[in-house]
Amino acid sequence: MTHIVTHLIRVHGRVQGVGFRQFIHSIATERSVTGWIRNTSDGSVEAMLQGRPADVGSVEAACRKGPALSRVDNVDCYPVDPDIQYDSFEVRQG
Repeated sequence: MTHIVTHLIRVHGRVQGVGFRQFIHSIATERSVTGWIRNTSDGSVEAMLQGRPADVGSVEAACRKGPALSRVDNVDCYPVDPDIQYDSFEVRQG
């Protein structure tokens, strides 16, 4: 059985209105990572990432870099016990 991890990520900086969610959606889908990403009311972006540790790590690394127009100031990452298993990766509305 494949080991699966679930991480809650919060990215701070200039991360809204710069294509950040679509950028992460593309990488997560490419890496077979499931979960979701959304804008938050405080201007950050929050994501739930679920998948194999190396794949989740790749998406976390992309969160730390961001797309060209973004500026990432800080990334918080928390391992969580999943309450559900996600089937896909979706961009949610804030």
